Amino acid sequence: MRVIRNIESTSIGKTRKKNDDGMYVGENFAAVIDGVSSKSFIFVDGEKVNIADIIVDAIKKIDRPTAPVYAKELNLEEFTRAVNMYIKKFCDAHDVSLTEHKLEATAAIYSKFYNQIWLVGDCRAVYDGQTIDNELKADDLYAEIRLEIIKSLLSQGYTKEDLFREDVSSEMIKYPETRAKFISDKNEVDRLNEVINQKMYQALLDAGFTEKEIEDDNLLKKYIHPQLLQEYAKNNPNAKLYGYSVFNGIYTPIENCKIVDLPENVKNIRLSTDGFPMKILTNAQDMGEAIRMNRRLAFSDPISIKQNYGIHNSVPRGDGKIAFDDETAIDIRIDRVKEERDDER
Repeated sequence: MRVIRNIESTSIGKTRKKNDDGMYVGENFAAVIDGVSSKSFIFVDGEKVNIADIIVDAIKKIDRPTAPVYAKELNLEEFTRAVNMYIKKFCDAHDVSLTEHKLEATAAIYSKFYNQIWLVGDCRAVYDGQTIDNELKADDLYAEIRLEIIKSLLSQGYTKEDLFREDVSSEMIKYPETRAKFISDKNEVDRLNEVINQKMYQALLDAGFTEKEIEDDNLLKKYIHPQLLQEYAKNNPNAKLYGYSVFNGIYTPIENCKIVDLPENVKNIRLSTDGFPMKILTNAQDMGEAIRMNRRLAFSDPISIKQNYGIHNSVPRGDGKIAFDDETAIDIRIDRVKEERDDER
């Protein structure tokens, strides 16, 4: 019989007063949950409630000692349905409309019964040195476009210090007409626009649109930046390479989730939100080392264009340190113990 042992865990907010993550280690399940920043919480009776905490409560209910025997045998589809139902019941009980107040979260989950790791969205995992990730193509696209913009800004005289103080790349991605405001060289603006349009065109193809649809429906204008394409791809099984899933209290299609069968003799599992880069998650011996490596990375690449190629700058935590994101991870060990028969007790 497998037994989940909680070895070590950490959950540190990107800033001191804000942490959208959650974690759980129990008898049959272990999980880390990452609330999507702009849609991670609601207010109930004047108090902020994170979706990550609601999901942790849902898993506790599924995994409680008095839960029906079948609860531990929920497969991923049944598990996501149960969690979403719990989110909806919680919101209904507090008169919160999920259509008006969006709630979204991703997660990495270990199921002891199936000996599987489930990735919903872009959380990640490592087991016995083997890595599992489910990176969002829209984030990769955003990072590529952001890098092109930053390279262009640097070529026009901006410094890395300038861009750390004010990351104008997000405005330039979202509002293409502002690119000329920050880059005075018209030829450079034209070149940059052409590069970005080519990347967006290929992304639309990879998301399942045809060339005819892109041209006839003017999709380059409709999906003018990666976040709009990401909204289209969210919980959309038809979005091909760009499709991904989130918990939202309504529906989480498992077609875009990742299900990984683990070896029968698996020993060590590390589950993490995307606050830890995969290289750190894989190489750090323990959580303390992972945190220190992340801090060094944030200081060495604060605008996220080299070692931690990403979608935004690091930010000050308020204690002299800077960080890229909320950092949550758990280390569990899977022990094997002999299950006693009734006649042996």
